[in-house]
Amino acid sequence: MNMFKDLASRNEEILIDLNTKELKNMLATGDKDFHFKWQSENGFIISLNFSFGSNVLFDANYPKTKSDIIAEGKIIELNDSESKIILRTKSKYWPIVILFLSILMLIVEWSFDLGIPFLFSLISLISLISLVFYIILVNILKSEDRRLLNRFKFYLNNSIE
Repeated sequence: MNMFKDLASRNEEILIDLNTKELKNMLATGDKDFHFKWQSENGFIISLNFSFGSNVLFDANYPKTKSDIIAEGKIIELNDSESKIILRTKSKYWPIVILFLSILMLIVEWSFDLGIPFLFSLISLISLISLVFYIILVNILKSEDRRLLNRFKFYLNNSIE
C-alpha cells in the first residue's frame, strides 16, 4: 500500500457534446453545489463551498475559492459540437508533516536513549495517534476531492439534459 498516492493530484477528463461557447454559457449560469470562478478564457477553478478539513481545522482558503478542496479546469474544443474538460485537483502533501513529526520524535528517543520508560511510552503513543490521525485525514481529503468532482459532473449532466 502506498500511503502517499492519495495525496497526489488527480486528473479527470470529461467529454461533453457541446461546443465551447455553449459550455461556457452553461457554466456561467445556474445554481451550483460548488464554487465556480473563471481564471482565464478557457480556464476555471472549482471548489467546495465548505470542506470539513480546510474550513474547520485551517484557514487555508485560497483567493477566488471557498475551501482548500479545489480543482482547476480547462476547456478544450475538439470540434464544432464536442468539447473536453480537463480537471486537475490540487495535491495535498501537507499531512505528511504530521507523520514525519511523530517519526522524528521516535528517532530522537531511540538516538539519545533517554532511558525514561514513561517518556518513551508517551512518545510511542503520540506516534501511534499521529499515524491514525494521518490515515483519517488522508481519507477525508480523498473523499472531499471525490465529492467535488462528483458535484461538478452531476451539475454538467443535469444542465445538459
